[in-house]
Amino acid sequence: MDSNNEIYGYSGKLLSIDLNKEKISPIPLNLKICEEFIGGAGYSCRYLIENIEQQNDGLDQNNILIIMTGPFTLSGIPASNRFVVCARSPYTGLWGEANCGGSFGPELKKAGYDGIIIKGKSKAPVLLFIENDKFELKDASKYWGQGTYYTSEKIKKDFDLLDGKVLCIGQAGENLVKYANINAEGRSAGRTGLGAVMGSKNLKAIIVRGKTHKINIFNPKEFKQSIKKAFSLILNSTVTRLLRDLGTSGGVLGAYSIGDLPIKYWKKGRWDDVVNISGEQMKKNYYVRNKACYGCPIGCGKIVEISDSLNKEKSIKCEGPEYETIAGFGSMILNSDLKSIIMANKSCNDFGMDTISTSSSIALLYTLYNEGKISKGDVDGLKLDWGDPVPALKLIRKIAYREGIGKILAEGSNYLGNFFKIEKENIATVNNLEIPYHDPRFCYSMAITYAFSPRGACHTTADTFKVLRSSIDVNYSSLGIRKMPTNLSNKKAVKSTIILQDYRSLYSSLIACFFFNPPVNVMCELINNLMGYNLDIDSIKLIGEKIFTIKRLFNIKMGLNSSRDNIPKIMLTPLKEGPIKGNVPNFEKMRKIYYKIRKWDPESGFPSYEKLTELGLNKIKI
Repeated sequence: MDSNNEIYGYSGKLLSIDLNKEKISPIPLNLKICEEFIGGAGYSCRYLIENIEQQNDGLDQNNILIIMTGPFTLSGIPASNRFVVCARSPYTGLWGEANCGGSFGPELKKAGYDGIIIKGKSKAPVLLFIENDKFELKDASKYWGQGTYYTSEKIKKDFDLLDGKVLCIGQAGENLVKYANINAEGRSAGRTGLGAVMGSKNLKAIIVRGKTHKINIFNPKEFKQSIKKAFSLILNSTVTRLLRDLGTSGGVLGAYSIGDLPIKYWKKGRWDDVVNISGEQMKKNYYVRNKACYGCPIGCGKIVEISDSLNKEKSIKCEGPEYETIAGFGSMILNSDLKSIIMANKSCNDFGMDTISTSSSIALLYTLYNEGKISKGDVDGLKLDWGDPVPALKLIRKIAYREGIGKILAEGSNYLGNFFKIEKENIATVNNLEIPYHDPRFCYSMAITYAFSPRGACHTTADTFKVLRSSIDVNYSSLGIRKMPTNLSNKKAVKSTIILQDYRSLYSSLIACFFFNPPVNVMCELINNLMGYNLDIDSIKLIGEKIFTIKRLFNIKMGLNSSRDNIPKIMLTPLKEGPIKGNVPNFEKMRKIYYKIRKWDPESGFPSYEKLTELGLNKIKI
């Protein structure tokens, strides 16, 4: 934006939906919020912090769900056609955020909207229909009870919008599974249970088709050159080549070799069968083709084909599992059957459930069973032997429908542990959210990434497991992040983590995929030429810190304090074998350094007034 108030990078409008009143209103984008917090998650948090109170439960009709794009969406910048879904999480009670690719985000912006704000609760199941300037709520009763695959295709056919894009929930969201996700035709807004928020509002789906709405570019000629530079960098990246070849599943063997892959619910360091669940095996036996998000040159998604176990003459084509899903339904339960992992991924996507929380909760149940802490009678007669995927596949369905033990699992790992009287220190969660599958005993800085992530344990808040390693061609030295050994608990490691947390917060607002890692000066060029800003590296860092900090303030308003800035004992227990044998981060040391660098009070967890004033956040009411 510039002094004449011309809007650059944004459409300039939001849709506000009041489900109680069945009212839809276009409203102007708040340009002041855009100037301070960009778009995406930053914009959403600034709005929500003033409109959600601590007494508003995540499944309360007073919770507000925001679907938001960013200025990069539809701009032509590679790996940036994304959107984010935000609300108070019904799972953690804290900041809820789920980032998603696919094509829904750019389609929404083509229709002329930067985002959708959804309030209230419908009396009956509805879907939101958007076609350019036309929008209305439609009866969705016929789709209620259906999975995401059927729902997406049927809605398009019923409304004769085969080129429209659908966002929807499955049975898990309808049944308020606490970690239900929102599906965008194969891609998922996965973590923190925002599918349950959508279900609690009786909102089954959104379908959108847009005209070719074009956003204004501040400096079209220079912006075009910046995009060319960005494309060249992304196409010549080693990370891009690896992702094109195998997707994130290509990281399985590498993660195992360095001790990053979790095995047997985080308790083993070696597993001879890991090769059977590798990306290489998936490509050899099941690969069909690559799948890319809208306008992305990487194409990290994989479509795979497997035989139908019920009908040997038929086959099933579906999304191939990502690294996290392979780890969760593979190494976490010692399952070496890759086909079963593909089926687990398909089931989770169709029911609409986050694969990390689903698999980790199931892996905890396997652990309790095999350690003799529960019996077959506790788990509906299932025999949860290590390495046997059949019970896991049955449990996925039980969770989605809240049947039997699935009713307990649907509340997540902490609830499960409490139900069976298991110490919280032996459960791999932070702020109730299951820890993703990157081991902080390999990369020590991941311990504080998890402990201080705004949404609970999250590896995308600061992907230090990737960025800090000298073998990965992501260079953020201009930000002050240096390549270093991953087993450091010192100030240098903590400071690099903090800088990366802030920078990835900027990503969550622009919105950009964190597989897109141009030099920071190029990122500045893209922002400035697109939006008419005059940012340098220091101002980029400051905006990122401001976005990260307002998420912290939101959590404080929701009841967070420093006692919850922690890592469970299970993640700080040294392994007796494998590449990281004996390794443990000095978490308490890192925690103290973290508070000091952030200028947060270690007793309360509050950012200091000095820091809030520096960031212009001192007038935010919490």
